[in-house]
Amino acid sequence: MHYKKPKPQRLYTLLPSRFIVITVFCFFICVCEKAHAQDSITIGYLLDKLQTHQLKHDNYFIQGVFPSYINASRKFKTKKKDNTIFYNTLITYVLKDNYNRFSAEQKIICDSIIARSNRASRYFKNKNRNTYNFWRTDKSTRFNYSWWMPVFKGNSALPDDMDDTVLGFLMNSENEDSAKALHRFMQSYINNYPPLKTTYKVYAYDSAYSTWFGKKFPVVFDVSVLCNVLSFVQQYNLKWTKADSASLQHIVTTIQRNDIVKHPAFISPYYTNTSIILYHLARLMSIKPIHELEIIKPQLIQIANERLLSTHNLLEKIILGIALIKWEQSPPPLHFSKSDFKDIEQNNLPFFIGNIPSYFKRSIKGKFIDLRLLMYNHYCPAWNDCLLLEYLLLTGN
Repeated sequence: MHYKKPKPQRLYTLLPSRFIVITVFCFFICVCEKAHAQDSITIGYLLDKLQTHQLKHDNYFIQGVFPSYINASRKFKTKKKDNTIFYNTLITYVLKDNYNRFSAEQKIICDSIIARSNRASRYFKNKNRNTYNFWRTDKSTRFNYSWWMPVFKGNSALPDDMDDTVLGFLMNSENEDSAKALHRFMQSYINNYPPLKTTYKVYAYDSAYSTWFGKKFPVVFDVSVLCNVLSFVQQYNLKWTKADSASLQHIVTTIQRNDIVKHPAFISPYYTNTSIILYHLARLMSIKPIHELEIIKPQLIQIANERLLSTHNLLEKIILGIALIKWEQSPPPLHFSKSDFKDIEQNNLPFFIGNIPSYFKRSIKGKFIDLRLLMYNHYCPAWNDCLLLEYLLLTGN
């Protein structure tokens, strides 16, 4: 039998098949990349979301206010609506703080969001002085939490607070003279009559700021609020007072005693979560170094890393990631797709708590906090979106 050697295939017969394979492969790669891009959460996507939330038409919400909700249970629900300027101040802070990271087109959207927030803030401003309230001041507002408030005689309206006031000042870019005048006014709202009964004995003689401007309202310390107050002082380059130094020392002591981990709801009654306290500390420290806090920064970083490993909550991971990046750390990157978006936007972790027991004496305050009685969870989908936006901006994604 004779073997017949096959004729070699000509090049032009091989080219079409190879070309088809390469073309199909390239098409497959393009389709995958396009699908990935469509599923990715981008800075532009989140800015559009913020704008959509703010422009949402509703007979209840003041125009320009980001919709938020209250629930006595720790679960996101939209049943009980809440008109507050608080989340506008937080969102505006992030947009201003990261303004140079946005493109020219994105800055236009940021400017619009900030302008609408500025206009809405007039409904929450005190008519007689330059302070702000959590709830609207242009008309009487029924206390939003519970049926039990009417048992108190007289005016049960919530007084203006340090938190909304200093954040409101930063949101509206109030001038330096106004900031100095507010700072002088704040000196009257400290722990002037120790020992304070609403906190642990170790803090009872601290001359730190109270959360509230109400003269007949109990003095309440909150380390996260104090971080916001000192952020205001630092942003405006104000001369530090005894109350500022006392507030800083109060913050430092809560860290040294590890109360920010062991008893977060007691030392930060309106934020209650260790990770959220860390977020406030990191934001304060990112403005410019404060020696007393820089010394204990390694302890804060360690706490944040431990929390990051232990939590399974995606929103909490974002909050911790932001804090660590502000402390010049490189936490493991978080990856998101639009399938994760609902879990972030409608997360059950409340950033802010309406904490009625915060006014109580420490002897009964702890019992109410342990049982989570008279504690009301505030939720704002737009703020959760903004936290994710801040994370993406800081990571350069």
